[in-house]
Amino acid sequence: MDAEDTDLRLCFRIISPIKTYTLQAEKEADRMDWVNKITGVIASILNSDFLLQPYPRTKHLDKNDYAGGAYDVISTYSPHSLENDMKANEHKSVSVILRQIPGNDICAECSAPEPDWASLNLGILLCIECSGVHRNLGVHISKVRSLTLDVKVWESTILDLFGALGNAYCNSIWEGLHLRDDGRKDKSNASITSIRKPSPKDIIGYKEQYIYAKYVEKLLVIKDKTASQNQSQATSIWEAVKAQNLQEVYHLIVTSEVDIINTTYDDVVGVDLYHHADDAEESEFDGQKAKRKNYDPAVCQRITDANDPGICLQGCSLLHLACHFGNPVMLELLIQFGANINMRDFHGRTALHHCISTRNNPFAKLLLRRGARPSIKDGGGLSALERAMEMGAITDEELFILLAEC
Repeated sequence: MDAEDTDLRLCFRIISPIKTYTLQAEKEADRMDWVNKITGVIASILNSDFLLQPYPRTKHLDKNDYAGGAYDVISTYSPHSLENDMKANEHKSVSVILRQIPGNDICAECSAPEPDWASLNLGILLCIECSGVHRNLGVHISKVRSLTLDVKVWESTILDLFGALGNAYCNSIWEGLHLRDDGRKDKSNASITSIRKPSPKDIIGYKEQYIYAKYVEKLLVIKDKTASQNQSQATSIWEAVKAQNLQEVYHLIVTSEVDIINTTYDDVVGVDLYHHADDAEESEFDGQKAKRKNYDPAVCQRITDANDPGICLQGCSLLHLACHFGNPVMLELLIQFGANINMRDFHGRTALHHCISTRNNPFAKLLLRRGARPSIKDGGGLSALERAMEMGAITDEELFILLAEC
């Protein structure tokens, strides 16, 4: 809809013979995504065997029932049946791949066979009914996607992430108290451990109760008593990311009693006095000069001496660390669990800046597709695009386009 009224911007309409729905997105990219997905579903239905069957309601339509709009859609999409068949095969392959992972042949919650939905951040497959419950938990807890409808979601890093996790492993963390076989009972969880796991035939209310207790209240998670202090938890996840241990990072995120997803180098090793000492000495004479010297990565003595943009880790996050160790699946896991993709280190560099400075183009593009802002300027006042251009011509056309979309 191209509406002059600001209240109708970013809106789109779904017109049916019965009713017209007007919906509004938060941004243009979301509006286009919704429209593409909805028209994709319409196309799939129109090109299926369903159209070969009589459609009794058609004869009841008249000029005022938007029948013309319906026929326009048919004429628009019917030539693309071959393309849709190819997409259907692609959907099938995603389902086959994901269901081969241990435990993924059944729903993670109620054990219904052949689940067609997934939680991206939790790494599990769900039946359609349990996926509805997960959706109601909010995207900060579970990001629900379809195996067949959300085509663009299933990139290689997402598939690899699910391959490293799966229902069997994830439930061993989230349902630890149910699976415990040593006879011990946690008194604080006595009531929930007595509740059986839902079955496919259970009413939706029962499934809601169980899923809420499992993911929101975390009543079935066995907490790590040895990592009760924030410092040790930060150290553990930092070391797990360095070791590229995906399952351990997942375990620590789930079992931690505090939010450790945005752990930084400073949380692990304490305050690094190198920069602060220089800053204190020079700030008495020329505060602005000292600030420029210590925050601009181009003149950082550590980086210059080592000839390595990643040698100075002060203020770096787990995302920065994952980029340095070159594991895209680890990067995906951290992003899916809500790591701040635009967090900046001591020199004002985001993870994107780090990837650009080390010419790690694949990671840079992954970050940009996941929402990294290329317009953020580092301590030297330069964006990721400007840093890239400083290093010479950008030969990767896709990277250039993504960086230029400020």
